[in-house]
Amino acid sequence: MKSKKCVGFLPWLLLCALSLTPFFAQAVRSSGAWQELTEQTAAINGTPPQADSVTIPVYQGSVQLRSDAANPVDYSAKPSQFSTSDAGSALTLTNPHDTEGDIFAVPPLVWQAERAPTVTLVWADAATPDTPLDPQPVSNISFCAQNLAGRHLVVWSQLDTSTAIPPLWLLTRT
Repeated sequence: MKSKKCVGFLPWLLLCALSLTPFFAQAVRSSGAWQELTEQTAAINGTPPQADSVTIPVYQGSVQLRSDAANPVDYSAKPSQFSTSDAGSALTLTNPHDTEGDIFAVPPLVWQAERAPTVTLVWADAATPDTPLDPQPVSNISFCAQNLAGRHLVVWSQLDTSTAIPPLWLLTRT
């Protein structure tokens, strides 16, 4: 008989304890300032991310050419088989850093308004890489037909400065 009274008393005691819990929480909140709701936080003033430069990759067909090594090219290849990708996701950052150590977004680069600039390829002899070939190779004729077979050439991408170049945003995740 005593066990039935204890069992019936236990749910009632539990109900009383649960109903008093909000009062204890309110008392704790009013006893001290856990959060000051009247204060405002300052503006978030993070450091902007930086990078030394950006590299626009060059492709022969769908294969990206390595910029740190010689890339063999078939004598029958044409300059029109080479292209660039100026999409923000294809660009490569040189020495990216952020003072606060933020993580760079994926992709880290975005052209303003998704408006990429016009990019052209410039060809030069490897012996004199700072001097572009004059005239530049004709795009729809093979290198062999232009007497360029067997030569060591370098190619790089160059932004067309005749039109306004849109800003390139470097993004981080915080």
